[in-house]
Amino acid sequence: MLRELRLNNLAIIKNLDLEFNEGLISLTGETGAGKSIILDGISLLIGERSNLEMIRTGEESLFAEGVFDLSEVQKEKLNKLGFEIEDDELIISRYFYRNSKSKITVNGMRMTVSKLKELMRNVLDLVGQHEHQYLLNKNYHLGLLDRFLDKNGQELAKEIRNNVSSLKTINKKIEEIEELKNEKFQIMEKKDILEFQSNEIASLGLKENEDNDLEEEYKILFNAGKISEKLENSIQRLKEGEYSVINSLGKIKKNLEQLSDISETYSELKEKIENIIYEVDDIGYSLEDMVENVESDDVRLEKVISRIDEINKLKLKYGSTIEEILAFREENEKKLSLIKFENNELEDLKKEKEEKAKLYFENSQKLREIRKKVAEKLEKTINVQLKDLNMANSKFKVDFSEKTVISSRGMDDVEFMMVTNLGENYKPLAKIASGGEISRIMLALKTVFSSVDNISVLIFDEIDTGISGETVRKVAEKLKELSGTVQVICVTHSPQIAGKSNQQFFIKKEIENNVTETKVRELNTDERIREIARIISGDNITETSIKHAKEIMKL
Repeated sequence: MLRELRLNNLAIIKNLDLEFNEGLISLTGETGAGKSIILDGISLLIGERSNLEMIRTGEESLFAEGVFDLSEVQKEKLNKLGFEIEDDELIISRYFYRNSKSKITVNGMRMTVSKLKELMRNVLDLVGQHEHQYLLNKNYHLGLLDRFLDKNGQELAKEIRNNVSSLKTINKKIEEIEELKNEKFQIMEKKDILEFQSNEIASLGLKENEDNDLEEEYKILFNAGKISEKLENSIQRLKEGEYSVINSLGKIKKNLEQLSDISETYSELKEKIENIIYEVDDIGYSLEDMVENVESDDVRLEKVISRIDEINKLKLKYGSTIEEILAFREENEKKLSLIKFENNELEDLKKEKEEKAKLYFENSQKLREIRKKVAEKLEKTINVQLKDLNMANSKFKVDFSEKTVISSRGMDDVEFMMVTNLGENYKPLAKIASGGEISRIMLALKTVFSSVDNISVLIFDEIDTGISGETVRKVAEKLKELSGTVQVICVTHSPQIAGKSNQQFFIKKEIENNVTETKVRELNTDERIREIARIISGDNITETSIKHAKEIMKL
């Protein structure tokens, strides 16, 4: 049940803090006082979209919060759906800002709008005039019908779901095998080309990075003379002659040695020169090794050039790098391996598929028979409810049709149908035109389905619209009956509904300092009598209307 509701800066509501009881709760007040705004606030808590126009003029944000008490059955169901609810209460908070992102929290944890809607679908249902609620949506009708299945029917429905899951797996395997077979035939047509390509690549015996190594070797062989000349000249300048680098560094070292007694600074510089001499000497040895390894080899140069040309020809055909060429060959080999592919599983799978399909249709037919029996009981129950609501000429029917494709829910396609007047044809629930009829039909459906849908809060927005007299009295009695199992909140203009309520709130629009604000307060018994009398006779409350109000309230 909805225990607490807090709204801040929602339209003309500045601050609202309400506490609700169990049973039937009515929201009354003059037209335009802001009753629908309260429902807008509740709709935010069930995942409806917000917009900037909802924020009170002059304010930068709005806030809506609801505290819900959960039953053990609801907690178990929500946990199965993936919502980790440990406490017995659910605290939904929504923050909406003009200039920044909105925020939703559930028991202190962040949540998306879509997840909030999924969560609250199992807690609260807001039923408005002509709104396409889930009871009016054909897509939900089969699921609603199946809620009334006995244990045998539930087991059969489960078996069908498992059966269809197996069929999907089998179909996938069959498709994969047939794709491989088709691919095999396609490859066989290209077999000669694929083999030629693979052999051409294999014949070169390529190695990774071989092209880069060959390019490096080619540069050295092609420039062997130049390299030798420059290296020898460098050795000469480093090590040979009176003015060589090493000889000059040696003289500098001697000079610093002679000065080392004068200052420690000269000694430090001498050590640095020594280290440089060692480094230069080492460079000289390295250059000498390089000179020895550089030789002009025209025969090897020709071989390198020829090898590079061979690799470049393959690059033009199969890839810009050796890695790509080798990958191309590997892919070719995979394709060629499919030619040898043989699979004897296909016929077995097709046979299994045939058996599963046969079992599916047998079980679906059995489930249809069970569903039709359930549907007959449901039709009778709802038709009784409709009669109680002064719709004796209205009839409810569960229409069955057969699906054209295999479905995890069986072969049945179900839609709830209605006829509201004698001599008319049955129509889908969503196509019933009269607002008063829709209200009563929805109430009848809610009364029946409340026993299985585990929703703890039902909110009706002016369910009394379009009805009067004896009809509205019967609607009030039905709401009272329904409130014995779920919390029922009604926005109403009906004295009969207000009089049957366990709790009543009065909604009033006030103007202070040229600013409009909606105020809400809970009414005590005396205040309820006067408010119901006002609804009966208008602002001119009489002793007669007060007496009538007391009679309605049975005081």
